[in-house]
Amino acid sequence: MSRLTDSDKAWLLSFESGRTFFNEKMKNSEVTEKTYTRWLKKYCDDLGKNPDELVLLKPNVVEVAMMIQQGKTAINPNEADKVLMDYLANDDITQSNKLVILTTVKSFYSANLRDLAKQTGKSIEAPERKQRTPTVDDCVKLESRMPNARNVFLLWFLESCPVRVGTLKKLTWKDLKPLNDAQVPYWIYVKADRLKGSGKGRYKKAKHIGFLHSYTAQKLEEYKKELTQKGIEYNENSPIFMSYHINPHGSEKGSKMVNFNDAFTDASILAFGDNIEKHFSPHDFRDVISTVLENPKVKANPNLAKPLVSHKATGIEASYANHKSEEDKPNAELLELFKMCLPFLIPETTGELKAELNETKVENDKLIKEQQKQIDEIRERLMKFLSNLSLEEKEKALNKVKEVETVSKT
Repeated sequence: MSRLTDSDKAWLLSFESGRTFFNEKMKNSEVTEKTYTRWLKKYCDDLGKNPDELVLLKPNVVEVAMMIQQGKTAINPNEADKVLMDYLANDDITQSNKLVILTTVKSFYSANLRDLAKQTGKSIEAPERKQRTPTVDDCVKLESRMPNARNVFLLWFLESCPVRVGTLKKLTWKDLKPLNDAQVPYWIYVKADRLKGSGKGRYKKAKHIGFLHSYTAQKLEEYKKELTQKGIEYNENSPIFMSYHINPHGSEKGSKMVNFNDAFTDASILAFGDNIEKHFSPHDFRDVISTVLENPKVKANPNLAKPLVSHKATGIEASYANHKSEEDKPNAELLELFKMCLPFLIPETTGELKAELNETKVENDKLIKEQQKQIDEIRERLMKFLSNLSLEEKEKALNKVKEVETVSKT
């Protein structure tokens, strides 16, 4: 498919049914406009008809009566359904494209008050969704295509703290809990009632413990400034992600953001063109941290990440998610686990933080070497001391040394 052009939009708006379609279904969403216009034009071009002629394939009751009164042969009221199904029977059209065409055409007829039958296209099933896990580089490219600071913060929030869209809508500013930590300035704690399953049945003990790394926190500050510039006030009970304008999804300026998918769809198209493997959705960020934990350089048990992705911990992992103090401060083991992921979550362009992480690593390596040096010195003094002991006393002393070394390494 070619990209939407001004001539495509002009073509659509040159027809009465096209203008109706645009006003009813498209004018508040650039993504919907692009998708519907491109695919309706393809459908019309392939059939050799224009939008107004498509409408005539689905006459309403009044039009049927007029045809009969004029002695004309009335069109089969299901003609539009038949034409569409015959078109979708073409094996050259991919399953995913068939679904888009079906949605577009049914939406077109619906906008013109000529709904197709519900069973039309029922056999067209969505192909199995391919798992796409964005990399840090992907996120950087997406950021460059985001239209505002809110969407940029949304992007890095999900990369750092992957919650489901249903939970995103329920987060408020008081959920952002400050930490006195330069690398991880914020954390969040979400109970089961705001997660998948609403805390019922097998989801009863689920919870989400998430962290925002410093790059995400930087984007948060830029988002706050943007809210002020737009004159949008907020308090601790306001939704974190706020709408900038009225839209058909039920949002008003200053209310909670409802439609998160469009932000990623638009940016993905601009960043990666027609490469559908890079057309990300908010859900694609669910496996970012789990994937990082599988990195050999991290060497962490991915199962320990369950609270970081809203999954209920079981077995030994449950000990990381069930401390009574968690609502006041994060579990120390989970925080350290998240910090292990930082080199693989933060863009290389953030030089200061990368330098800080490298400096921390150097300091840790230096500390380990110093400790090893001290152990070697102690061992040397002990060996001199042991040379003056009996065989039995020497054996007892050596066993004690091994115990000390074991504790030190642990």
